Amino acid sequence: MIQRKPNGFTLTETLVAIVIGMISVAAIFFSYQAFNKAFKSVEAKAQMNSNARDALSQMTRELRNTCRVDTNWLGHKNPVTSTQCLSKFISPRGASKYAAGASYLMIYYDDSPFNRIRVDYGLKKYKNSDDTYLARSYQVENCTSPSKCTLRVNNEDQIFINNVEDFQVVFKDDQGAEVTNVNSLAGKPGIQNQLRVKTIEIYLTVRSRNKVYNSKKTWTIKNADREYTVTDQYHRDTYFVSVYPRNIVQN
Repeated sequence: MIQRKPNGFTLTETLVAIVIGMISVAAIFFSYQAFNKAFKSVEAKAQMNSNARDALSQMTRELRNTCRVDTNWLGHKNPVTSTQCLSKFISPRGASKYAAGASYLMIYYDDSPFNRIRVDYGLKKYKNSDDTYLARSYQVENCTSPSKCTLRVNNEDQIFINNVEDFQVVFKDDQGAEVTNVNSLAGKPGIQNQLRVKTIEIYLTVRSRNKVYNSKKTWTIKNADREYTVTDQYHRDTYFVSVYPRNIVQN
């Protein structure tokens, strides 16, 4: 009689196969986790970069119009350059609703003989949170005659950029020296100082919406004259732009 060898796996072979399979599944799972986390990190950084650059482009366009005067302006008020068309405060002075320590920027310009634009930028807290965003307010003074003007608020404290931790504005003259006290709190000198401004520097520190790193990192942020340190698992980038406000007439 011919004796046949039984088909199948021994218990030892089965156990070895199970162990190898578990190791393979674990390796695939942890590889997926690592790649997924890396993708989310890159995605978060790319989104921060895109949002900040788009916002800075819009700010640049508006800042270049600062103090623009339309010689046919119909309003009863003085030309923007004879009042305060360019102002910077350090919150909360000038605007208590904005986050302390950050800059608050206010600009005016004539858009047409009928419209005078006011744009405000400041750092504001989300409702029921200590996190902050860059807020933008946009107002239009519309005049159809010197005695008939109406004020329209197109938006008030609109979320311009999410998760902005710091917003600093620096005014510099044609020698590169910082120009300070450019606001209504300084009275007449504040009006005169705005005419010395040659460039406007904007510093924005933006934080990722979600945690990116596995362990905590320490960040030291230096924007203009302000410096602070924070330790957490979020990613941060600081964005900078220098703008020439072409409509300010130098004395």
